[in-house]
Amino acid sequence: PAASIKELPSCATCSPQLSSALSPLFLSGTAPSTMQALRIITFIVGSLALCFDATDALVPQPKVQRNIINHNHQPTNQIKAALPSRRDALKYAFLLTPIIAASTIIPDPANALEACRPKSHNCIRTTWTAPASITSSTEAAKTIRDVLNSYPQEGQAGVDCNGWKIVNDALDNNADEAGIIKLEYKSCVGPAALAINLGQPFIDDLKLELGKESATGSIMVEVKSSSRMGGGDLSVNRKRLEYLGRKLKEKGWSVPNPKYAYEM
Repeated sequence: PAASIKELPSCATCSPQLSSALSPLFLSGTAPSTMQALRIITFIVGSLALCFDATDALVPQPKVQRNIINHNHQPTNQIKAALPSRRDALKYAFLLTPIIAASTIIPDPANALEACRPKSHNCIRTTWTAPASITSSTEAAKTIRDVLNSYPQEGQAGVDCNGWKIVNDALDNNADEAGIIKLEYKSCVGPAALAINLGQPFIDDLKLELGKESATGSIMVEVKSSSRMGGGDLSVNRKRLEYLGRKLKEKGWSVPNPKYAYEM
């Protein structure tokens, strides 16, 4: 019926929804996690299924009827319920895709930091290692907090001029879980921010995960500093980590020089 056809979304409306859902992921320097990938698969499959529904409503598919053969191999006049069309079968196959994907993808470890996108120019992943004198996660967490809080609110080296804040502090998790702390940094407002971000500062994310190296038992901090927008960052993430790294080195920590994903 015409009324029901109007209620169904068309393929023309599916495409913009799909584009808007995927754009933030591909604009960032972050590789999708397992759950993000599964959500993307589910969204794509759902969009395709809606498109098939819209097409079926506009172009009805013929139903195939076949006689049922009895055990004596004699045809009868009973008619089997109409078999699904090829389009229906394909739609059902698409709908099963998320279930298959969920059963084959290995879940991400709890609290694990996401990797940077390959060859990214605005994302850095590195590891800081505590000195042997630090034997407890509580002591390491205190050192990390002290260093983070030493970062100037007015920024440094021409970056992070609009301050920073701690979004979530869970460094003091129990011994069976990795401690996590998340921060946001706001950029200076330069020509790029004026041109493409309505004069608002860009926001970068810093995530730290405190844990222990399985082989040696050394206390380590997994680090990820990344920009939310754009393909580059004018070395902002590098300068931020260099500052924090210098402070940690003064306390005896082992801190490698920060490198972007494209430099690895």
